[in-house]
Amino acid sequence: MKKLFVLAIFISLSQLLIAQKKIIFHYRNSINVSGITSDIKLDQYYLNGRSLELSLPSTNFKNDTTYDGLHMNTRVKLMLNDNEKRMPFVLKSPDIYGLIYAERIWPKASYLVVDTLNNFNWKISSETREINGETCTRAETNFRGRKYIAWFKKDNLIKAGPWKFGGLPGIIFEVSDIDKIYCYSLENIEYVDWFPVELQIQKAYADDEMISHGTFILKWKTNKEDFEKDNDVVTYSLTGSSNIKHTVAPIKELY
Repeated sequence: MKKLFVLAIFISLSQLLIAQKKIIFHYRNSINVSGITSDIKLDQYYLNGRSLELSLPSTNFKNDTTYDGLHMNTRVKLMLNDNEKRMPFVLKSPDIYGLIYAERIWPKASYLVVDTLNNFNWKISSETREINGETCTRAETNFRGRKYIAWFKKDNLIKAGPWKFGGLPGIIFEVSDIDKIYCYSLENIEYVDWFPVELQIQKAYADDEMISHGTFILKWKTNKEDFEKDNDVVTYSLTGSSNIKHTVAPIKELY
């Protein structure tokens, strides 16, 4: 009995040490809009249920021009880097804030937004598949206008996922919407002794006033309407006519 008691204490202490270990989840976010794909690297710094996710968007300029013999049509797609001092982030802090994120509405600066943490109603199935040598379980949910499928590894101590995803009993290895526009995949997990950043609101946003998620969506919709308002304007010249269309890529949340 004494040996069993000692073993139980040892297991409990081991689990506690694992739970308190600093972890970096390295995710990749693939975005496919109108056949154009871009990848974003995400590093999520995790400690005791609190995490900070930082992303580095790629720079991409695409100008597609078609000519039907009479009209010249140009489609322009822009994806620009944010100001390096005001990079997007997602802070999950269940003990203090809930969820806070910073996201840019191009061409304006990034906004600091407060949101609800783990606002997901998951339906977990019995279906499993192997991902990177780990057995993962399927779950699905509807979240703010999109349906998502997730594959997670069950874990009693660590509950983590990319972006705003959470609320599953384990670590999300893959998650995507059913249209495969937004896909997240866990590339590797790194255990470290220190983080290069603090798990808090980034200093560049220290003086910003937080807005609600609903206010952010309204600002985004207003910006989209303003940016695309001249899409139907045709310019005529001696050589024909042209039509420049500005397209603002959709965002994950429709409301």
